[in-house]
Amino acid sequence: MIVEVLLLVLLALLVVYYFHQYPVKNLPPGPLSFPIIGNLRRVIVAEDVRKFRNKYGDIFRVRAGSVDMTFICNFKLVKEVFSKTECSDRPHWDDLHFLTDGRQSGVILTNGEQWQNARRFLLRNLRDLGMGKSFLEATIQEEAQMLVNDFRRYDGKAGHLPRSINIAVLNVIWQLVASRRYELDDKEINSFIALLKFLQEDAVSVVLPVFYPILNYLPRFLTRKLLKLDLVGEIKQSILRFMGDIIESHKAKLDPNNPRDVIDEYLLEMNNKSEIASFFSEVDLTRSIFDLFFAGFDTTSNTLRWMCLYMAAYPDVQKNVQKEIDDAVPRDRLPSQQEKSQLQYLEAVIHEVLRMSSLIPFSLFHYVTQDIQVGGYVLPKGMTVQGCSVISHEDPNYWQNPHKFNPSRFLDDSGKFVSQKEGFFPFGTGRRQCLGESLARMELFIFSAALLQNFTFSPPAMTYIDLSPQTLPLSQFPKYQDILITIRK
Repeated sequence: MIVEVLLLVLLALLVVYYFHQYPVKNLPPGPLSFPIIGNLRRVIVAEDVRKFRNKYGDIFRVRAGSVDMTFICNFKLVKEVFSKTECSDRPHWDDLHFLTDGRQSGVILTNGEQWQNARRFLLRNLRDLGMGKSFLEATIQEEAQMLVNDFRRYDGKAGHLPRSINIAVLNVIWQLVASRRYELDDKEINSFIALLKFLQEDAVSVVLPVFYPILNYLPRFLTRKLLKLDLVGEIKQSILRFMGDIIESHKAKLDPNNPRDVIDEYLLEMNNKSEIASFFSEVDLTRSIFDLFFAGFDTTSNTLRWMCLYMAAYPDVQKNVQKEIDDAVPRDRLPSQQEKSQLQYLEAVIHEVLRMSSLIPFSLFHYVTQDIQVGGYVLPKGMTVQGCSVISHEDPNYWQNPHKFNPSRFLDDSGKFVSQKEGFFPFGTGRRQCLGESLARMELFIFSAALLQNFTFSPPAMTYIDLSPQTLPLSQFPKYQDILITIRK
């Protein structure tokens, strides 16, 4: 009898806690949720959001365990919310800082002055080193030529797109960050990337305790298996060794009069007595360069994969791009930024691929630091918010026949490329907009032009190209599938 009474009291307390956690009215609508477990339906892929949006509208609230999340599916409302300082923070989730044992560090997941200083420092130094500027073009073209040479090995063969795409893209950002590049078949870096892929595909294992803190109180043998703690620990140590070796080599060769890259500039700044230096440390440097490594190659390389798949699925579009390139660029050299004004259709195709693929379908979590009003609802302090670019990218208010692949929607009546379109934000929006956007755009243009100048992509005989994404949390990466690469004569 005593046990039953205690359980009833506990349940009552949980219910009271739940209904009084946000003592405000007019919260966004959403499905019924329960203490501890939250809602019984997931929201990790685009289709989940589509279903909830159809039922609850452009703003809806879903609870996963202990985390209350609001999803915003309206372009104008996303821009409004993410421009507010009250919605610029990231949630304070220690589990996401597993590389630094819970210590907030880096640029993607930090807040306040620490984030502002990190972002300003990285933007300034990446721009000084060439990000978004013409003198970086030679570096990108060198990697594009290496990629073209590697793709030639697969002429007439059906198979997955070569992994060399990852290395070619990585080499661009990594030369700015660490003055290093890797051969396209480098076993060490390919093994390291494979580890990161595994971590990415099993991201739920890392963040599960964020949503369900009760897991931290289960027996260790259960959490080790459920949360894959041993594997995550091995990956963590591999990352720390990899980044640590690079930092140590930079410290050994550091020349204060001739800094070579972002790491050198960081080490020099760390030794200064300036106000910004108080936020710098080797722990923070490790996480910062990991953030750049992870974000700098994975999104761009997967967008290039989408590009190849869409060209294989739409051969007429591919022929039009190739004709445009042939008319503008001699075949004995790769396309460059100088031809950008002549390659308007290619630009439109790249942007239509960005729209259709919506590689990052929702923004990373934003955290509300003070109550705000959006779209007639209240988002209370402590709420997490995600903007849904994938919904905006298929919104018929902005796109006619949105599910149709149509690059001409990015061209005006005279055939000129239109870069700014309402409802389009593949690189995010607001104060947390992707800091590497200019570099990514430059890479996508040069790599895409180089590949389409030299190759034709097509589905193998008796097959078709599957343009549905992998089922991964918070991303829409292309599925691994066979594609035929043919050298253009």
